[in-house]
Parts: sequence; C-alpha cells; structure tokens
Amino acid sequence: MIHAVTAEARLRRKSQLTLPDPIVQAANVGEGDRFVVEVAPGEPDTITLRRVRDSYAGALGAVYADADDYLQGERATWDR
Repeated sequence: MIHAVTAEARLRRKSQLTLPDPIVQAANVGEGDRFVVEVAPGEPDTITLRRVRDSYAGALGAVYADADDYLQGERATWDR
C-alpha cells in the first residue's frame, strides 16, 4: 500500500514557502516549476497547491487507447 507523503513547511519572510525535500521528491518538482495556489472562501485552513505543467503532451495516455491501434481499428471498418 502506498502512503501519502506528509511534511511540515513554514511561510518565510516575503511570503516565501519552501517545499520540504520529501514533498519535492515525491511530486517530482523542481526549481522554476509554477503552481496555482487556491483557498476556498469557506475553508481558510485548507490551501490547495497545483502544479502548472509546461506541456500536457502524453498526460492522458492511460485514459485513451493507443492512437495507432485506434486508427487501425477505424480504417478496418472503411469500405474498400
């Protein structure tokens, strides 16, 4: 069973937040990565951090079938 990685972080001067090494390693993030930070109006104690990817190419590979297999299947139904 895989467990969530949890670590404490502290907000520093100039509103800077340093992500702890276990989080950086588990999320595979690095210097220069960008994030969206969100807080819901009714939940000020819950802050959500989402990475902004530079590219989403291949991000949904596990959701859809292989493109070549799909095309072969489609072409097989064409009238010849």
